[in-house]
Amino acid sequence: MRRGIDALEKMPLDQFDEAFREYYHALINPERTKQEYGITEGRVEFEGEPRIALIMKGFCINDENEVVEVLPDMYIYYSKEDIEETYTTGTPASCSEGTTQITPMVPPFVEVPEDFVYPEDFRGFLINNLICQIRDVYRNMGEIPPKQYDIEGYGKPKGNFDRDEY
Repeated sequence: MRRGIDALEKMPLDQFDEAFREYYHALINPERTKQEYGITEGRVEFEGEPRIALIMKGFCINDENEVVEVLPDMYIYYSKEDIEETYTTGTPASCSEGTTQITPMVPPFVEVPEDFVYPEDFRGFLINNLICQIRDVYRNMGEIPPKQYDIEGYGKPKGNFDRDEY
């Protein structure tokens, strides 16, 4: 994940914009994403209105920590307010041999802050998610993360640690 952070940091902003614009729009407009992916009442595995819990979008990096491909589809977890089980839709894609897959995984935005500037702030948002995923790996092993990874934000959706304890 650290290599993925490096790759995003050095990716030219115009390439980042082109590669991740669809992901950004899916996160800021989950209602449209639900329609596009068929996550609507009557078309899902349960009765009632589904909600998107998490949207994932992977990218592939080479040994030089350069983004060589952004996977074409998103993978979406959805559920309903009163049930704990989650369901998925989308294509769980993977990178070609010789590259490493990095996957930001975040819930949809509740509200986009007024001062949020796309694409600059979105790149920072994805980097924050990857740093938080590293933090959560440490916590899942029962360890305290190094200071540079022990930051606020959304990381891994599940772990065997108590998220409220940290």
